[in-house]
Amino acid sequence: MNTLYTIKIGKPFKNNNLIKLKAFLEKNSLTYDENISFTVMILNYSNNIIATGSLDKNIIKCVGVDNNYRNENLTSTIISHLLNESILRGYNKLFIFTKVDNEIIFRNFGFYTIEKTDKIVLMENDKNGFNNYLKQIKKESESYNIKACSNIGCIIANCNPFTNGHLYLISEAAKKCDFLHLFILSGDNDVFSEEDRYNLVKNGLKNLDNIIIHKAKEYIISPLTFPTYFLKDEVQTSNINCELDIKIFLNKIAPSLKITHRFVGTEPKDIVTNSYNNELINYLKNSDVKLSIIERKEINGKVISASSVRRLIREQNLEEIKEFVPFSTYEFIKLKFFSNLDSNKNIK
Repeated sequence: MNTLYTIKIGKPFKNNNLIKLKAFLEKNSLTYDENISFTVMILNYSNNIIATGSLDKNIIKCVGVDNNYRNENLTSTIISHLLNESILRGYNKLFIFTKVDNEIIFRNFGFYTIEKTDKIVLMENDKNGFNNYLKQIKKESESYNIKACSNIGCIIANCNPFTNGHLYLISEAAKKCDFLHLFILSGDNDVFSEEDRYNLVKNGLKNLDNIIIHKAKEYIISPLTFPTYFLKDEVQTSNINCELDIKIFLNKIAPSLKITHRFVGTEPKDIVTNSYNNELINYLKNSDVKLSIIERKEINGKVISASSVRRLIREQNLEEIKEFVPFSTYEFIKLKFFSNLDSNKNIK
């Protein structure tokens, strides 16, 4: 790289450096992501940003190069620093969410396309990563007599925590299918970890024998495929970008598992999930997968929601929690959050 250039690293940048970074990204039709935890900037002799790239955990974001420096191999320098940092942080796999125009560039850096829309592309640096995930979820179905079945359903849920509302939705869907694939979203939340949520679902569904439970990993409704879902508190519009996530499900997940139906619950309050369901209607109406919407369960006129349960934990209202969750969830919550009255102060 030209010795007139300097490299600046932020974990993440703040104050004036952050202002300059946001301005550079905006100039290059990119938006700064508040979840960024590491950024590399390359500056010229005038101390102006000419290239940048950032990390959000193991996701590369906000890679941009000034048009006047496109032939200086700056992207290679940026990616090299991001790869080294990700290794130091313990990640052995990297993803990139970028504009379609950059697809060929990142192929040259060892990234492989998972799915794309007309505007964005999702790539990873593991050639067999997504195919291995498909093999894994198919293997998890092998112990079930599913091959001869023609009516196979799917539900994707967060279950933070697992409530009677989830139990009702899953039970109703299971009645309409030979088998039902249930994907539990991955990633640890502030209140219930990924492992906690998975186990709560597993324990709560012991009496249903046609449910196949999977972990969604990075490929289904994740900060990669549908980041808006994880920023629901900040979203004030129904204009959300969930096309990539839906295409991965429709073009990759559903054919692999021979899914014929997808089930969702009605969403009277949640703007993001309701908008996602509306997009599902548009995409699935001309596909081989039928969408079924099941009315949300209520108790005494109140919709059962996981957010209500989290609120009741904050309020230390164990008695009311009992009517919203299965017994196994209730016992877990009682043990985790009510044995120490100060343990719930930061629950959101």
